[in-house]
Amino acid sequence: MSSTDAVTTPKQLADSISVKGAREHNLKNINVDIPRNQLVVITGVSGSGKSSLAFDTIYAEGYRKYIDSLSTKARMVLEQIPRPDVDYIQGLSPVIALEQRTGGGGNPRSTVATVTEIADFARVLWAVCGTPYCPKDGGIIERRSMDDCLTRIYAEPEGSRLMILAPWMTAKPAILREELPRLQQRGFQRVRLNGEIRRLDEHDLIDSKAASITVEIVVDRIVLKADQRSRLADSLDLAFSEGEDRALILIEDGQQWRELPLSNRLACVNCGDVYEPVSPRHFSWNHAEGACSECGGLGETLQFQPELIVPDSSISVKKGAIKPWRLGSKQMIIRHNAILKQLAEQLPFDPNLAWDELDADVRAQILHGAGERLFSFKLKGGNTKPELMPFEGVLTDLENIRRHTTSDGLRARLMAYQTSSRCEACSGRRLRPSSLSVLIEGRSITDLLAMSLQEAQGFVDALQSNPAYATVGDAVRGLGSRLSFLNEVGLSYLTLNRTYTSLSGGEAQRVRLATQLGMSLVGVVYLLDEPSIGLHPLDNRRLIQTLIGLRERGNSVVVVEHDGETMLAADHLIELGPGAGVEGGELIYQGSPTDAFNNTYSRSGMFLSGEARVEKNARTLRPKSDWLSVEGAYENNLKQVDAKFPVGLLSVVCGMSGSGKSTLVNDILAKAAAFKLNRAKTIPGKHKKITGLDHFLSVIQVDQSPIGRSPRSNPATFTKLFDQLRDLFVKCSIAKIRGYKRNRFSFNVSGGRCERCKGDGVIKLDMQFMADVYSECPSCKGRRYNRETLDVRFKGYNIADVLEMSVDEALQVFGKQPRIAEKLHTLADVGLGYIKLGQPATTLSGGEAQRIKLSLELSKRQQGQTLYILDEPTTGLHWLDVQRLMDLVFKLRDAGNTILIIEHDLDVIRMADWIIELGPEGGEAGGEIVFQGEPSAFYEGSTSPTQQMLKDMIS
Repeated sequence: MSSTDAVTTPKQLADSISVKGAREHNLKNINVDIPRNQLVVITGVSGSGKSSLAFDTIYAEGYRKYIDSLSTKARMVLEQIPRPDVDYIQGLSPVIALEQRTGGGGNPRSTVATVTEIADFARVLWAVCGTPYCPKDGGIIERRSMDDCLTRIYAEPEGSRLMILAPWMTAKPAILREELPRLQQRGFQRVRLNGEIRRLDEHDLIDSKAASITVEIVVDRIVLKADQRSRLADSLDLAFSEGEDRALILIEDGQQWRELPLSNRLACVNCGDVYEPVSPRHFSWNHAEGACSECGGLGETLQFQPELIVPDSSISVKKGAIKPWRLGSKQMIIRHNAILKQLAEQLPFDPNLAWDELDADVRAQILHGAGERLFSFKLKGGNTKPELMPFEGVLTDLENIRRHTTSDGLRARLMAYQTSSRCEACSGRRLRPSSLSVLIEGRSITDLLAMSLQEAQGFVDALQSNPAYATVGDAVRGLGSRLSFLNEVGLSYLTLNRTYTSLSGGEAQRVRLATQLGMSLVGVVYLLDEPSIGLHPLDNRRLIQTLIGLRERGNSVVVVEHDGETMLAADHLIELGPGAGVEGGELIYQGSPTDAFNNTYSRSGMFLSGEARVEKNARTLRPKSDWLSVEGAYENNLKQVDAKFPVGLLSVVCGMSGSGKSTLVNDILAKAAAFKLNRAKTIPGKHKKITGLDHFLSVIQVDQSPIGRSPRSNPATFTKLFDQLRDLFVKCSIAKIRGYKRNRFSFNVSGGRCERCKGDGVIKLDMQFMADVYSECPSCKGRRYNRETLDVRFKGYNIADVLEMSVDEALQVFGKQPRIAEKLHTLADVGLGYIKLGQPATTLSGGEAQRIKLSLELSKRQQGQTLYILDEPTTGLHWLDVQRLMDLVFKLRDAGNTILIIEHDLDVIRMADWIIELGPEGGEAGGEIVFQGEPSAFYEGSTSPTQQMLKDMIS
């Protein structure tokens, strides 16, 4: 029999992932076939069940099957892990999910470089190929052999008188009185004490008044001659032994002695300081050997800020302008008042004048101190005499109080007057000086990490072409490939040292996507949750090419997405709907994107074809005479930008990713407005001045940060709806009979909650080497409350039933409760009718969190003259939901408010009253205003990236 006859033909893999009977959340027993090795987009209105299908069904089953392949101990836990509500899934390969979640609340030590392993490769590269220099004088650090040391000594003129010293210790006089006699017992006769040669048998050898004394042992005195080489070598070896591999050669030079430091370890050729051999851990800010000793590797320290210490400059010093000096004990407040009174007499200044009316030099001396000048302060009662002492300033005094107070409460209150500022010791570079002095091509590792991804790519490409780095080719290639992938997914503007916690949901997801690309996996199912978030349409096209590249490698790519271009680029389109929540969960279309154009069931096809679009259901208003202006903004990459926004209108700030939009609006304008209008303790970014804030009564910033960091936070608690629901349940007859109070219906306090899960509804399972897994509490079955509390019902529903309701379902039950219904209506109006009232905050997307915040503000009584700042509010919204959102935004505008929106959505830009575009590119190539004006003028141009994309859409 031939060898070919013995081979069994393998069974062909299924050509699709077949999902049968999916019923998770609002899915209505749907059957879906997802083609393998294709780019598949799942779309539909918000809440239609897209994530339920992709993540809660397909990924959950893949995760469960993966655990099933592990050890017996892990499988024992498996019984408690809920299986997704689906009949079966066939043809499922290993699944990797890249969900949309922000870095907020994570580890501040994590950066773009660390999460992508770029930092790991860079540490190896600098440890192997870096040239160390002395941080003191810049001398090269190198290891010298004994022969090298002797050669250096014999470079001195023959006949020179030498003394060979061994650095021994620096200690207090009391310690040296015990240690020096032991040196004499060992045969040494002379030492150098603080630079003076002394004999060990002298009387009064030690100066008792000295704070500390540096001791160096005189090992030998010798005249430099050729025949003395052997003796010199022996003496030098003894000096290295006593001086921990260091020696000091004193060379007589006329009437002076010149010092020559030597070492047989890694040491500076100039000053002789000894250093440890360089290893990768010396370049890690998470390791004690590499981290800056001042900030511990964070790059930032908490520092008191003058702007927060004097929040209201119209108040005088006498009336409490220096706010934190009014905290603490009564004695402390009396002391501070006495200092200010006597300081006013001696500086002098008028304590009754407003702070901003005082001379600038006086204000500076009060805050920062008066240098070495002595003041006569009487700070104790009775007949005590005044003391002469310097005044170090309010900032130094507050720092001393913070460090030495025993009151945790006072320390916590003082933190309100501090902000994170760049560490002065390392200038924000996180590493200690010796690590920063190791250079490759004249650059330290932090110089690389401070580069944008695009700049770093160029630097690493140059290293790859340099044969000097062939020995570490794997590290250089690893750096190059990961940088290339990050640039491919549209993140070229990010710097490598950008903290992971500061990334948006879309940026964080694309960083993880680039990490997966670096693994070069094949045969994998990738699930992505709206990767286009935060991307300019031009950047989005590059992302689409990356997704196509994943598919071409032999992977199945399934994307939950609302972006039209991504849908059109897909091989297969799946649409769920037709509505949200209970009205969704049905498969209304699947097939090619172009076939959806004329499909009567698809709600996306008409928008994809251009037949329908988001319309502006409001008047187009022209700018009036009132303006809000930011002048000379130069924070981050902004280049002395002057921007103006019309009061009472809708302004949109757009531009390429990383062009400076968030810096201008969030870091400068929003913080300055919050500081002035809301008395918030925030410091705006660098700028010259802001005018026009007098037109507003308050500022409301609605961003994508989570509404809570705990699963206990949910839409009901955040919007204060839960308080009103608890008040309603207290009024029920059973609650009155049993004497239940409001706390009975809270899952955060004992009494009414389930004590086994402490009101969480789930039990956390520690999976050790894997992420924690949560399973339903066996006592309360996930309902959070004990049986007695659940006996109380309103219209047949207990409090747990209400938390499980969607907003739309709750409206039907509580429609006749005005206060509750009002909040529910605002949640529905912003497109959140599908979310559950008790849905954990940690499961909400950034866009959902932002719309919950917006609904909270809408539920308040509108007073007009409010500045609303929104950061990409269309995140996660279908075209139909964008329409509803913009209708609400224009209602806010027409009520007399001013709206500022950072946005990439071309429909929102098209409907704006005023447009500002930053660019032309991201990072260092951005930070300029490329357009500022009315939409009519914006449409006529075609030079900026957004103008080009908008023209393509309109045409």
